[in-house]
Amino acid sequence: MGARARIGSLSFALFALNAAIVWPLFGTEYLNDFQSVEGIFITFGRFLRDYWPHSSWFPWFDAGMPFENSYLPLLSYLVAAIAFVARCSPAHAFHFLTALFYSLGPVFLFLFARRLSGRVAPAFLAAVFWSLLSPSSMVPELLRDIRTVWGSRRLMNIVVYGETPHAVSVALLPLALLLVGHALDRPNLRRFALAVLAIAAMMLSNTFGIVVAAIGVVILAVTRTDFGWRTVARTAGVLVAAYLLICRFLPPSLARLIAVNAQSIGGDYRFTWKVRLIGLAFAAALAALWWLLRRRTDSAMRFTLLFAACFSGVPILFYAAGVSFLPQPNRYQLEMDLAVCLLAAVVADAILRRLPRRPVIAVAVLFVIAFAWIAARNYQFARRLIHPVDVTETLAFREARWIGHHLPGQRVFIAGENEYWFNLFADNPQLGAGHDPSAPNWMQRVAVYTIYSGQNAGDRDGPISVLWLKAFGCGAVAVPGPGSADAYKAVVHPRKFDGLIPLVWRDDDESIYQVPLRSTSLAHVIPDSAIVRRPPVHGLDIASVQPYVAALDDPALPTASLAWQTPERGRISTNVALGEVVALQVNYDPGWEAREDGRLLPIRRDGLGLMIIDLAHPGPCNIDIAFTGGTERNICSAVSAAAALALLCALLWPRRNRIPYRIP
Repeated sequence: MGARARIGSLSFALFALNAAIVWPLFGTEYLNDFQSVEGIFITFGRFLRDYWPHSSWFPWFDAGMPFENSYLPLLSYLVAAIAFVARCSPAHAFHFLTALFYSLGPVFLFLFARRLSGRVAPAFLAAVFWSLLSPSSMVPELLRDIRTVWGSRRLMNIVVYGETPHAVSVALLPLALLLVGHALDRPNLRRFALAVLAIAAMMLSNTFGIVVAAIGVVILAVTRTDFGWRTVARTAGVLVAAYLLICRFLPPSLARLIAVNAQSIGGDYRFTWKVRLIGLAFAAALAALWWLLRRRTDSAMRFTLLFAACFSGVPILFYAAGVSFLPQPNRYQLEMDLAVCLLAAVVADAILRRLPRRPVIAVAVLFVIAFAWIAARNYQFARRLIHPVDVTETLAFREARWIGHHLPGQRVFIAGENEYWFNLFADNPQLGAGHDPSAPNWMQRVAVYTIYSGQNAGDRDGPISVLWLKAFGCGAVAVPGPGSADAYKAVVHPRKFDGLIPLVWRDDDESIYQVPLRSTSLAHVIPDSAIVRRPPVHGLDIASVQPYVAALDDPALPTASLAWQTPERGRISTNVALGEVVALQVNYDPGWEAREDGRLLPIRRDGLGLMIIDLAHPGPCNIDIAFTGGTERNICSAVSAAAALALLCALLWPRRNRIPYRIP
C-alpha cells in the first residue's frame, strides 16, 4: 500500500470510529437536553435561513443587536446553508454539523501530528487517544461532573452544555496548525492563503478559537528548528491577514466589548495587577521551558511539551489553586484533552522506539485490546447521553407557541432554559437570551439581573421587576416555578408576580404573566422631559426610570405604530407635539438611521441604552428607520472584502507561475 493510500485508510478509520460513537447525532433533530444552550446557536441558523440577506440586525435577543454581536457566525452560516440546501430544519443541520466536526477533529489531529513528527504511528496513536480518552477527567471536579473516566468530555460538553462552537474551533485547531506549518515550510501564496483561511475559520467559530489559534500558532513558530525573524514575520502575517478577513464580523469595537464583558461572565476575571502578574509569571514559565527544550529535543517534542504545558496549565491552575489569568479558564479543558493526548502519543512513541521489536508488538496488541474495550465504553456513554425527543411534546414548544399565538410580535421576557429555545418556535423578540460577552447594552443586562435576582429589593421586588419590564417594552414574562423541570430556575422569587399582574398561562409550574402595556409597540411618543438621561447605577436605582415608564403609560400622549418590513428596516407612524420625541425601545447603535421624507433625523442614546429620535417638526409623521451598519462596520466590510479578494487571487494563482511568498 502506498503512503497516500495508507494515510487515507487510517484517516477513514478514525472518522468511522468517531462517527460510530456519535452516529445518532447525524440524524437527530432535537435532543432531550433543554438545559443546553445549543438552542441559541440553532436559532442563529434559523434566523439566517429565513431572513438573509436582510440580517444585519438581530432583533430576537437582548433588546436587539447587530448580528455580529449575537455570536461569531461560522457555525450559524453553515447551519443556515445546510438547512436551505437540504430542505431540513436548522436543528437537523446543526446536529449533523456537530457530529461531522466531532468525527473530523481526530482526523485533522492525525494529519497534523504526522507532519509534526514525520511518523505515522505516533500520529495515529494521538488521534486514537483523543477519540477515546479525556485526560481532563482526572481533575476531581470534572470527574464528578462526567462521572466516568471512560466517557468523552468533548461529547458531554456538546450534548449537555451546548459547547458545539467551542468544539468546532478545537476540531479545526490541528488543521489550522497543519496548514500554517506547510506555509512556513515552503512559503508561497497558495499555502499562505490556505493557512489564513484555516485560522480565520477558527476565529469565526468562537472567542476561545481566537485565543487558541493565536497561542497555538505562536508555539508552533517558536518550536521550529528554523525559528527566526522570518518565521516571526510570516506567522504574524498569517494572523493579521486572518483578522483582516474576518474583521467585518469582529470589528475593533466588538473585540473591545467582548474583552470587557468577559471579565464578569461566570466569575470575576478582571485584569487587576495581581492577574497580570500571574499571567506574566505563567508566560515566563513557558518561556523558561522553551529555553530548556530548544537544544535538547526535536521540534515535535518541543511543540507537544510546550503546547500541553500551556493548555493544561490554564485549567489545572484554576481547579487546583483558583488561579485565573484568562476569562473562564475552566473552559480550556477541551484544549487540554487534545494537548495531553498528543503529548502522550509522542512520548509513547519515543519510548517504544527504544525497545526491541517483540516487546513493541506485545505492547501494540495490548493497546488494541484495551482501546477496543474503551471504544465500547465510549459507545455506551454516547448512547446514554444522546436522547432524541419529539419537540412538539416539550414545555418549551408549548410555551413559545402560546405566546406566538396570543401575543404576536410583542417583546417578552423568558426566564430559565426555555429562553434558549423560544425563538425556534416563535418570532417574538426577547429581553434576554443572548450571549453575555457580546451583549451591547449594559443596562439591558442590569434589567435582566434585577428581574432574576431581586437582590436587596425586599417587598419591592415585584413592582421593580414590572417597572423594568415596561421600560424595555415586554408584554409578558415567563417564569419557571419551584415545581418546574427547568434546570436553572433563574428567578429567585418566582411567585413575586402573583396578584401583581395577570397570570394568563400555567403548565407544569411554568407561568406566563401578562405585563399591562398601554401600547404593544416598541415605539412611543414621550415628552422630552421624560427621557432617561442618567443611567441608573444599579437595578434598584429607578428614580430616573419612573418618569419614563409613567410617560409610556400616559393615555394623554399619542401612540406610535411600528411596522417592520425586515429585521433591519421599519416604519414608525405617529403624531407629535412640540416638546415631544419618539422613544424606540431598541438598543441604540450608531449604525441606525432615521429619515422623514428622505430627511435625516438625529438619533441619540438615552440612559437605558435605547434610542431617542428627535423630530424636525410637530404634527403627523412617518419615520423610516434602517440599520445601515455605520462607519466602522462599513470600513471593516471593505477591508474584509479586499482581503477575501486577495486570498482568492492567491488560491487561483497558476502553479507554474506562482511567486514564492517571502518577507522582504
